[in-house]
Amino acid sequence: MKLPFLAAACLAGSASAQVSFSEIYISHTGTDTLEFIELKGTPGASLAGYMVLIVEGDATGAGTLDRAYNVGAGTIPASGLYVLGTPTVANVNQPLNAQDNFENGTETIYLVNTTNQAAITALIGTNIVTTLPATQIPVLSTIVEAVGFADSGIATTDAIFDSATVFGPDGTNLPAGIWRCGDAPSQWATGFLNFDPLLTTGNTPTPGAANIVCGITPPNSGVAYCFGDGSGTACPCGNASAVGAESGCLNSLGAGGKLVATGNGSLTSDTIVLTGSGMANSSALYFQGTTRTAGGVGAAFGDGLRCASGTVVRLGTTANVAGNSSYPTAGAQSVSVKGLITAPGTRTYQVWYRNATVFCNPETFNVTNGWEIVWAP
Repeated sequence: MKLPFLAAACLAGSASAQVSFSEIYISHTGTDTLEFIELKGTPGASLAGYMVLIVEGDATGAGTLDRAYNVGAGTIPASGLYVLGTPTVANVNQPLNAQDNFENGTETIYLVNTTNQAAITALIGTNIVTTLPATQIPVLSTIVEAVGFADSGIATTDAIFDSATVFGPDGTNLPAGIWRCGDAPSQWATGFLNFDPLLTTGNTPTPGAANIVCGITPPNSGVAYCFGDGSGTACPCGNASAVGAESGCLNSLGAGGKLVATGNGSLTSDTIVLTGSGMANSSALYFQGTTRTAGGVGAAFGDGLRCASGTVVRLGTTANVAGNSSYPTAGAQSVSVKGLITAPGTRTYQVWYRNATVFCNPETFNVTNGWEIVWAP
């Protein structure tokens, strides 16, 4: 693929806030009547399209979709924290069953955005594994975040899926709960929440309230912008993605390519990983710019919107598997080194991928949303 260099545009605009996990508590002494999952987002933001999914990871049942909670009718409250849990949980916004919503064993918990809620719900109780450790979830949705709770079985028979971040075991058990240090977007704390809810000291759960601050500096991973949902420049063929999906324009698979970054955008300790999802199984070019195209609203480009412009650097080309890929790949240079970033400053990122089916325009390619990182020293 050859990347045309478009004219540079002024840097402006603002990014849409993202929804993420902030705290999860799934097991305690006695009957589990205080379970909850807490989401962090912009107060007043709609949760349309979001679901929380739980996939069994224990032994012979590994890969079964146990739960699929649709939170799409919800709105982030003034606290910025949305809680789904048992009715007895403090500050609960979406009540679940009175007890035992989550199994006390190895499992993978997903926050996804999708227009296929019914298709996902129909799979409850069935095995959704495709090729280990992948499931059907990345095909039916965009994975916003996935975390795995592991007990001692993870060393032998158990499984965590779709490259989820793994927590545990805690001794021979799974962790009772996990929390981000001082709320998202802070990193996950290194310790676990208390197993006994009657304890008043230590790492106790805080549903609907600010998390414990434990001195971990939030990572400088950047922000998303330039979505193909009609909020900026219209997609070339009316192929807009769902509002709130924070992805690019739809491709022939009915999904919008989504780019996110994790890690720390620091020139002295660069741990940034750019991850694309929701794309066709094809080649994908990760590239870097210095400005937001058209002030951040994007410009028509193939079947999508060009979001990253200015001085462009090709970071690397990789192959999408199950619609997903990332940069840097094993053995590749870090983003800052490959991007020739020698001083603090702003850079923009995007993924350009082939979509060989003639779907919209004849060029047969599409792009993800944009991502911006203000690199620190």
